[in-house]
Amino acid sequence: MDITPIYDLRDRLRTAMIAGTSLLAEDFRLKRAVEAMAPLEKAAPVFAKVGELCRKLIAADAGTDGKEDLLLDAITLVDAVCCTQGAVGVAGEMEPVFAKEELGIENNVSKKKKMVLSNVPHSTLQPLREALTTSGGGRYAYVTDCHKVSPELFKDYRIRVAMVQALGASYAELADDVRNWLLEDGEDVIPLLVRDFNPKGKKEMVRRLHIIDKWMGAAANDFYIKQLETAEGELRQNLIYALRHDPKNIEFLMDLGKKERGNTKKVVYCVLACNDNEEVEKLFEEMYKKKPKTVMEYLEMSPEMNKTAWAARLTAKGLKEWLQSKPEKTGDKKKDDLAMKEWEQTAAHFVDTLYGKSGPEVCAALSKAAAASGKYGSVLQREVLGLLCYWLISQPGEEIFSLVHSIYEGEDGAKGLIQYFPAALIARVISECGTGTENAGTDFVDWLSEQLFDKTPCVPYHFLTEALRYLKFHKGEGYAFEDSCYDNVAEYSREYAQPVRMEIKGKLLELLIRCRDQEIDRRLAELFDPADKEVCSILEEYFYKRALSTPSDEYLVPLKRCGSTRCEELLVHFVKSRPRVSMWQIQYFVQNMPGSREDKIAEAKRIPELAKTGKATIYNWNEKNYMNWVESIL
Repeated sequence: MDITPIYDLRDRLRTAMIAGTSLLAEDFRLKRAVEAMAPLEKAAPVFAKVGELCRKLIAADAGTDGKEDLLLDAITLVDAVCCTQGAVGVAGEMEPVFAKEELGIENNVSKKKKMVLSNVPHSTLQPLREALTTSGGGRYAYVTDCHKVSPELFKDYRIRVAMVQALGASYAELADDVRNWLLEDGEDVIPLLVRDFNPKGKKEMVRRLHIIDKWMGAAANDFYIKQLETAEGELRQNLIYALRHDPKNIEFLMDLGKKERGNTKKVVYCVLACNDNEEVEKLFEEMYKKKPKTVMEYLEMSPEMNKTAWAARLTAKGLKEWLQSKPEKTGDKKKDDLAMKEWEQTAAHFVDTLYGKSGPEVCAALSKAAAASGKYGSVLQREVLGLLCYWLISQPGEEIFSLVHSIYEGEDGAKGLIQYFPAALIARVISECGTGTENAGTDFVDWLSEQLFDKTPCVPYHFLTEALRYLKFHKGEGYAFEDSCYDNVAEYSREYAQPVRMEIKGKLLELLIRCRDQEIDRRLAELFDPADKEVCSILEEYFYKRALSTPSDEYLVPLKRCGSTRCEELLVHFVKSRPRVSMWQIQYFVQNMPGSREDKIAEAKRIPELAKTGKATIYNWNEKNYMNWVESIL
């Protein structure tokens, strides 16, 4: 249906307003516009109403009285009709907002990862946009709070654009947080990051590159090389690091290695080491003969990427040879201690090169490092233990299970190393309760009990705490051992999780309670399932007794998590057990302890008697102020 006549009529009516109502009957153009409305009047009642009003306006015998009101009614109705018929259109063919040729990268963004306009009003998003793109106090807290409470807002296109701008925020913590969020879920912003990328830029461009590198990989290889033409400093190093994805860059990197200097040269060789190539292998073997420590440093820079077989063999060789170079004693204790400390720190760095690698040579080298690591807590021992736990969580299998068992239990006449108990426990649990096992068992609980209470010597409790540090509980998902590996060049951590089908209840819960150890209690408080009423009942009783036997407030949160509703003697014990306590400590304790309002008041009212009799020492004690607080705050 052609609705052009309604627009023509609107124009003629507006002209009539200027000319005046006395000339309406003589306006032949207006008469023609009204006549043209005849076909539309048959199509819809509203058009018929428009025609009726306009015919009254142009009637010759109608006089001029009241025509001003008729004209206003006619214009109002016509404008309203035109608004309902409005449309917006642009002639021509549709084109992508970001063309592949313009970006200079291969468009491999997932179809499911497109920026969208969500059904969120502008008034809701505007404060967040301003916080991301402007300066001022308080904006960092506002953005992070929004991300915790309403993470879906950050998927809206309008906020995505602001997030890209925030990568250059003057407040570094905000810029880094935004980068980390986009590293987790930012594939759709690649076109925005690339479009105005500045190879002469500083930290903002480095953050952009980290996201491009994460989501594009080798697909953006030409983009990386083009930016390298003029890039400098940290951005240049990160662009070179991004070349690790494509083996075609080997020759280009070889040339760069001859030209670059300092940290940039280190990154070049770090990237070369990621390639399983005979020419690269030969290059590193020749360098190793002259500068073994330098080569090991190259292999350590990005351990997660150096997974080639030749790199594994070379790092294992370097670690073994260093372990054999243990400094001899000279008789000067100060010099001997310093030499031993430097040797151990270097050995620990060499252990770091084994991250991400595997194979019999690697396992043999780490076994020797464990044997040479000395007592619990030494630099080398911590590195070996950390690597074993990381392997168990990121790449579990019979090879690593066997290695951990041989180190902890001992073999071929060698004595087992008790300090590696944390790895031994993790290996037991994963091998019995991992997702790949047919039936989750509980044999590890009997084994654990034996290690803690029956073995000679018994395993210290803090070794168990170290193992539990890797165990996490997620509501609705269960338990998993978790660890991460930090990429020193890309500046972010890769997270790993190994789910296990286990529960902290029954024999295992009894065992952990039996330890009666404060550090173990802290881990237990985070690991039990608050939805399990039976477990909560047992732990509520246990934590309540522990709260009455320690001068601490740390059991209050676990008690609430258990659903405890009592507080009798808790505050009294806390105040009496400490040599001195302040008013704010008492107030904090009362506010956070379990129990009803009435029970809390009753417990709090017992404190003045303790202060009077000298059974408690309270800093700046004022009974009147205290009682006023008890009645008003609670």
